[in-house]
Amino acid sequence: MAATLLAFDLGTGGAKASLYDAFGACLASTFVSYDTLYPDAGWHEQRPADWWRAVVTSTRDLLAASRARPGDVAGIALSGQSLAVVPVDAAGEPLRASIPIWSDTRASAQVDAFFRKVDPAAWYATTGNGFPAACYAVFKMMWYRDHEPGTLAKARWVLGSKDWINLRLTGKAFTDFSYASGTGVYDLVGWKYHPGFVEASGLPAALFPEIVPSTRIIGTLTREAAAALGLPAGVPVACGGVDNSC
Repeated sequence: MAATLLAFDLGTGGAKASLYDAFGACLASTFVSYDTLYPDAGWHEQRPADWWRAVVTSTRDLLAASRARPGDVAGIALSGQSLAVVPVDAAGEPLRASIPIWSDTRASAQVDAFFRKVDPAAWYATTGNGFPAACYAVFKMMWYRDHEPGTLAKARWVLGSKDWINLRLTGKAFTDFSYASGTGVYDLVGWKYHPGFVEASGLPAALFPEIVPSTRIIGTLTREAAAALGLPAGVPVACGGVDNSC
């Protein structure tokens, strides 16, 4: 069999995974669901561990269904639901068992505090971020700071959905331009985090991962990740993008 490509989409209801040949023909696809938790009004959470379980399970299912050889997988890429905020320590371990997803709106007080420093019209013109501001990542990160300071104090990065999976796959922490555009502090024209907005948030700039193109190969499968997925180590992993952009 010729080289194959493995693709994942981390949606709200579950993860879709597909295996393609080098010409774009789908050899197999599958879907693994996971739960959303609602611990309080406006709180919508998921477990990053469930995303990882879905990626592992679906990879093994695709290989079995397609009868593809693990050694033929030549590349992996993900898209993922936007505006998720996974605080991780320096070892890449999540500091929370469940994290706010895109639809979580708990951070209304943090929105108010931010816009006492930043003109909302200027923010919109710079970031393009519009629907309920509390959904955007920076305000959820500010909520961590205000309500769980110990969590944020231990954090090396705060990552999105597919970016955390990429970290599990490669040991490398990056994001892409499409996912960064949902942070609430991204300058669409400058193609970078806006220093003034980061400063207004009161958050350390180092919490935001480096931004690279979606097509950038950010690393290769580690031995640990490869063993979990049933693939050889060293398979290239692209940065990928946010789900609606992809």
